[in-house]
Amino acid sequence: MYKINLLLICIVLLFASCAQDQSKLLDPATSVITDKDVFASAQYADRFLTDCYGWILPVYATTGNNGTRWRGTDGMLEITTDNGSSNLNTNSGFGTFNTGAWTAASTGMFWGSDWTQGFQAIRALNLYLKNIDNVPVDPEYNFDESVRANRKAEAKFLLAWFYAELNKEFGGLPIVKDVFAVADNMKVPRSTFDETVAYITTLCDEAAAVLPISYPDDQLGRVTKGAALALKARTLLYAASPLWNNSAKPLDSPYRGKYDANKWKLAAQACKAVIDMGIYDLHPDLSNLFTTVTNKEIIFAHMMRPQCYMTMISVPYKLNKTGVGGKSGCNQVSYNMVKQYEILKNGVAYSIDDPASGYDPNDPFKNRDPRFYRDCMFNGSKFMGQTVSVGVAEAGAPKTPIHNCSEISPYYTYVYAVKFADLTYQISVDGRNPVNTPVNFANYPYIRYAEILLDYAEAMNEAYGPEVDGLGIGMTALQAVNKVRTRAAYVPGKQEYLGYAGSMPEIPSGLSKDAMRTKIHHERRVELTYEEHRFWDCRRWKEAPDEDILAQIPTYKADGTVQYPIQVIDHRPFDSKMYRMPIPESETFADPELKQNPGWNMSEETSED
Repeated sequence: MYKINLLLICIVLLFASCAQDQSKLLDPATSVITDKDVFASAQYADRFLTDCYGWILPVYATTGNNGTRWRGTDGMLEITTDNGSSNLNTNSGFGTFNTGAWTAASTGMFWGSDWTQGFQAIRALNLYLKNIDNVPVDPEYNFDESVRANRKAEAKFLLAWFYAELNKEFGGLPIVKDVFAVADNMKVPRSTFDETVAYITTLCDEAAAVLPISYPDDQLGRVTKGAALALKARTLLYAASPLWNNSAKPLDSPYRGKYDANKWKLAAQACKAVIDMGIYDLHPDLSNLFTTVTNKEIIFAHMMRPQCYMTMISVPYKLNKTGVGGKSGCNQVSYNMVKQYEILKNGVAYSIDDPASGYDPNDPFKNRDPRFYRDCMFNGSKFMGQTVSVGVAEAGAPKTPIHNCSEISPYYTYVYAVKFADLTYQISVDGRNPVNTPVNFANYPYIRYAEILLDYAEAMNEAYGPEVDGLGIGMTALQAVNKVRTRAAYVPGKQEYLGYAGSMPEIPSGLSKDAMRTKIHHERRVELTYEEHRFWDCRRWKEAPDEDILAQIPTYKADGTVQYPIQVIDHRPFDSKMYRMPIPESETFADPELKQNPGWNMSEETSED
């Protein structure tokens, strides 16, 4: 089926920093460390599991070629959606994807590496679970039977995580529970979609039954009971969604599950289990949500990333103290996304297309949803006492933008995604070397409570409608989405919020299920932008993203004014086969029984339509 080319997940590298007692194991004369060596020691076994955590892609930009989802670049997945753009669109991987030229044979795209690395991680975790019961108790290392049980539960969560990530990309998967030899060419067929979901949720349940609610500070980052329940909720929400739960194609297969409208209720119940824990809440301050290492909103996160590097690649480098790091402003926000941030006027939120909004196309960034000022840096915004000046200039313009990046391309939008940057300091040295820079450690949230509330709102609306408390917990779909929406408030004293006051108003009652669905989809797009949700939401909803990517480009005119014409900067064709990723061609050639997804070469279904 697929080739395993993993050498015990680079155990030698894993132990490179170990103490002298393992020097014999690393001696070339003794060959490489074996699994027997690893699981003879509680310390080594723990490091093995820690390395399995490391297989989760960090998303945050860091130094090194494996620093982001798109390895070797500083781009984030959003720039392959209608929310984002970048000079990195010229990169071969991004270019192939965004021009629609990608195929199952493409090797530079994320689904190829995700499939390979996902199953490598799955193999490692199966190896761990097979051997962890053989690890001797070690009182000196504080490894007893309760710790063993907890580590097994962590491994089950991680196994569920990697299957869930692959499941949302490909559908039904080969469920591999054994540990095949490194060079084996395994012949494991794809399970159906529902079988795969059942396997994931069972692992989540087994993990949640053992995992603690929290850990001491020196163990932050380990998975918790809440993380296991939240992953189950997300998985069931996806399983209930139109792509995977299609009444027009109601049979369970590798491509979609058996149609059952009750799946929305199951998803809502799973979200309820997280809410009922009573330990999570929305962080009150938008401005430091992602730079506060621990807060009640974070359920599962990639911990302790060097924030300085993320700030450097987010903020146009001429705004930094010494102008270092020409590699900056890598992730930008399209006008398609900018227009999603509503205008606040007299306590009412308006679309910019509503004449009552007072929207001024020549001063377009006034009075927007407070999340806009957290997420975006734009012409006229504030950073460390400076007024940001970016854009293009006509010949003869008396003033010109002074903060443009050095890597400008035709794909630039001049609205920079700074959601995860720390805007409280400037970088005085090259942020690509975080050893010598000021560092503010932060989280990248894989799952946070705002997502759970939005998941709950979506599932409840589909199962019961907008204002029916069908689960009896005192929260309707409308109430859940309004919790997230009204948290969005201008932060007093933060210069980037331009002195505005107030917060987003509630969505009013009285909406139909369809109208509420539209509101929930909009709220997810705004609240979760640049958190890798838009790409998958479009697919699971079977709602094609915009093909024309727009930018509202600040243009310094010869008459001294600045205008903001809107123009198409990219065209990204979309076909229904793109709702699912293609299984890498090398895998389907190796095993023709590994059925390809609809619409792709060698698929038994010629189209998703």
